[in-house]
Amino acid sequence: MPEQFLKFRQRGTAYVLRDLPDGPGLEVLVMLHVDRPEAGVQVPGGGARPGETPGETAMREAAEETGVRDLVFGEVLGSKLMKVDWVAYDYQVNTYSWMTTTDPRDAWQHTVPHTGDGDDGLRMRAEFRPIGESGIDWGLDWLLEAAVPRYLARRAEPDPVSA
Repeated sequence: MPEQFLKFRQRGTAYVLRDLPDGPGLEVLVMLHVDRPEAGVQVPGGGARPGETPGETAMREAAEETGVRDLVFGEVLGSKLMKVDWVAYDYQVNTYSWMTTTDPRDAWQHTVPHTGDGDDGLRMRAEFRPIGESGIDWGLDWLLEAAVPRYLARRAEPDPVSA
């Protein structure tokens, strides 16, 4: 029997995490479409460009879609294969990564710059929310709880420069 390969679209999705400014706990960066409230509460993510790893895609998409600054990559958490009917492919693979930031802003407006990948000019509201109150829609939070202990473990590691 001949092998059959799936035609799929690769996406990178970002959980941008930071410590709560006033105490223990973590926040996650979410985004809301200003002109399309029906899109719900999302996390940054989008299609990979040729030669780009899922982690690189997640980092780029987080910066493009929200304007978040000072991103530091954490690690890839996992992937989900989905059957889709809204793109030119039959399947989509979403690969989720966590990263961190020292961006001090709590909430801001952002317009997606011209990148040529379909999001040009979209207006977003980016905001940090406590993990337990993120309200992320569309099942995009399915690996968020897996990111928390990994983030905490990485934060507890000694700084290699000062160790």
